[in-house]
Amino acid sequence: MLKNIIKMGLQSIEEVFTFNRDYEAKVAETADHIRAQLGSLRPEFGITLGSGLGDIADAIEDATTISYADIPNFLVPTVEGHEGNLIFGNLEGIPVIGLSGRTHYYEYGDLPFNYGMLRTTFAVNVLADLGIANYFVTNAAGGLNQKFKVGDMMVLHSHIHNQPNPLLGEHRQFKRVDNGERVERFPPVSPTYDPELRKVLHAAGQEHRDHLHQGVYMGVTGPTYEAEAEARSFRDNADAVGMSTTGEVIVARGRGMRAVGMSCITNEISASGDNPANHDEVKRILESPEVRQRLTSTVQEFFRLYRAS
Repeated sequence: MLKNIIKMGLQSIEEVFTFNRDYEAKVAETADHIRAQLGSLRPEFGITLGSGLGDIADAIEDATTISYADIPNFLVPTVEGHEGNLIFGNLEGIPVIGLSGRTHYYEYGDLPFNYGMLRTTFAVNVLADLGIANYFVTNAAGGLNQKFKVGDMMVLHSHIHNQPNPLLGEHRQFKRVDNGERVERFPPVSPTYDPELRKVLHAAGQEHRDHLHQGVYMGVTGPTYEAEAEARSFRDNADAVGMSTTGEVIVARGRGMRAVGMSCITNEISASGDNPANHDEVKRILESPEVRQRLTSTVQEFFRLYRAS
């Protein structure tokens, strides 16, 4: 039995090593597979439909849906609430690719060679290989800022990446979307979230202005919710905290994409740092018709305003 366990462990490490070694080729293979199905569509945005934004998939017109299970090198999300579908079509007249469901670092963070972050950001690299210029990221987050209430929205102004960096290790041969040059070894990510796209998103949320904020998002590894002292410490520099997004945006910016982002506040972290949230509670908030309508209408309005600009 011990020999079988060791053998399985070695096989797993070999698979991880191979994925890392062939990473660029796998990204290109996946992009080619998706490109062949896009036809004449030339998406301007990739949008990750985080928790609570599944209704956006239904708003995409002339949509084609592909299961992640049918896309080479994609992983089906293991977390409940993340469907695992790629949808492409037009959203308020703008050609988009929607990613319904994401991979989180904590799902594969126990594996070597930075595999967890390479998996977490794989889809964003595919979007860049497809030549998509803009990345719209959404997420669910805990409210550190005491002014934030459950169901509120936060336009991301900046972020703090408290996970392994997805660019660790080999300097890849990827090309930038904006100029076709090789990605830099030490890429700047500032301005992290594009000022013009942020303005459009802020304008899009004015119907819900009493629930709209702007702030800094902190991305942590999870999967635990924060201890009291952690939450108090994070609050000194961030307004909301979650377990995704920042690695994706680092890759997007490193590859020359513009980024814009929005969080849905699913739980309030008290002044003392107490955070008794659990996954079921977060899901209930995201399944609330009022919250879903608020998120969906804001994203739709963003694309209407972007088309008109």
